[in-house]
Amino acid sequence: MLKIYQIITNLFLPLIIVNIFIRIYMKKEDRVRFVERFGKPTVKKNNEKKILWIHAASIGEFKSSDLIIERYYKVFDILVTTTTKSSADYINEFYKNKVIHQYIPFDVSMWCSRFLNFWNPNLILWIESDIWPNMLNKIREKDFNCLYLNARISPNSFKKWKNAKNFYRNSLKNFKKIFAQSTDDKKRIHELTNLQINYIGNLKLANKNINSVTNKNQSNIIMIASTHSNEEIEIIKSIKKTISEFNLKIYLAPRHPERINTIKHELNKEGFGISLESKKEDNENNIVIIDSFGKLDKYFKISNLVILGGSFLKNIGGHNPIEAASFGCVVISGKYVDNWTNIYEDMVKANSCIIVNQFEEIDIKMRKLLNNNYETNRIQKNALEFSNSSFFEKEKLFKDIEVYIN
Repeated sequence: MLKIYQIITNLFLPLIIVNIFIRIYMKKEDRVRFVERFGKPTVKKNNEKKILWIHAASIGEFKSSDLIIERYYKVFDILVTTTTKSSADYINEFYKNKVIHQYIPFDVSMWCSRFLNFWNPNLILWIESDIWPNMLNKIREKDFNCLYLNARISPNSFKKWKNAKNFYRNSLKNFKKIFAQSTDDKKRIHELTNLQINYIGNLKLANKNINSVTNKNQSNIIMIASTHSNEEIEIIKSIKKTISEFNLKIYLAPRHPERINTIKHELNKEGFGISLESKKEDNENNIVIIDSFGKLDKYFKISNLVILGGSFLKNIGGHNPIEAASFGCVVISGKYVDNWTNIYEDMVKANSCIIVNQFEEIDIKMRKLLNNNYETNRIQKNALEFSNSSFFEKEKLFKDIEVYIN
C-alpha cells in the first residue's frame, strides 16, 4: 500500500505545487519560506552540535514540547518543524533564540529525502501529528531514531484505520518507541497494530500552572477560548440576553487569529460592538477579541468562567481544559471531546467542569452559576484541585531521549 501511496503523491506533484502558490496568494503560506515545503533549507546548520528534531503539526502540539525545549536547547540544536504559518509566527515570537524553525516538507519522497539529508538529525520526536507515510519510511530507511510522543487516534479515525490496519501498523513500526496520549488511545493503537504502546501521561499536561488561590475579584468576566469556525457566533447568540442582563464582559480568543475579521463582522451583525485587545480600543464594548498569541493566561486569571471551544461541533475533538482549570475557572465544554475523553471523564466525576450537549444549554448553566456564587466557588475550587494533580512522568521521557540521542 505504501507503493500505491507513493505513486499517487508523485502523480499529484503538479497539483501540490499549484496549491502552494494558491495558498501563498491567499496568505495561508509563507511567501518567503515556501521552498521549505519542498525540503529546501532556508537557514545554515551548525555541525558542532547534535540535532534534536521536534515535529509538531500546529501550535497546540508545539506548546506541549516546551519542557523538552527548556531542558535541552542549551545542549542540542533543536530543529522544530510545523505545518502552519500561525505556528511559525508563534515560534518566531516566543522561541526565536531557542529553536530553529522550518516548515516540514510535503509528504513527497524526494522532498523528504532532501530534508533529511541536509539536517541529519540525531533524534526525532514526532509529537501527536498525523502519520506521513513517505517521511516515516525515509526515516526508517536512513535508520534515524524516532519516538512518537502523545500518539492518539480518535474513535472516528480508529474506525477508518480498521480498513487499512496493515498500512497503519507499518507506518507506526518506523518508530523506536510509541507513547500514547491516554489509556484509551493506548488501547485503540494497540488493537490496530499489536505493537507495544507505552503510557506515561499526556505531554500537553506536563507544563501546567500550580496555583493555590483563585483571587477572582469580578463575577461578570467570561472567557470564550479556543473556538473554531461557527462556534463563536453560536455561543454568543445563545447567551446574548444574559450578556446584556448581567452586563458581562466577554474575552474571546479564537483558535485561529486569521479568522478575526470574519468573527468581528458576524458579531457586529448581532448588534455587538467589538474591541480588539491589541489595539486597546473602546473598553465599553461587551466583547473584546484577543487577537495575539500568548495572552490566554492573562485572561484566565481574571475570568470566573471559561467556555472552551473546539468541543461544540464534530471532528475537532476539544481542547485542553486543565489550563483554564489551573487558574480556578469553571470550564463549560461541549460534548465532542474525543481528544481529551479521559481527562473530561475524571473532571466530571470530580465535579470540576460542566459538559453541555448543545449551544442552548450554555446559557442555562451560565445563569445558574451567575445567580449562585456558592456553586461557582465550589466548582472553581474543585477545578483548581484537579488541575494540581500529576498528569505526566517527564523523567521517564527524559531518560529515553538521552538514551536514544546518545
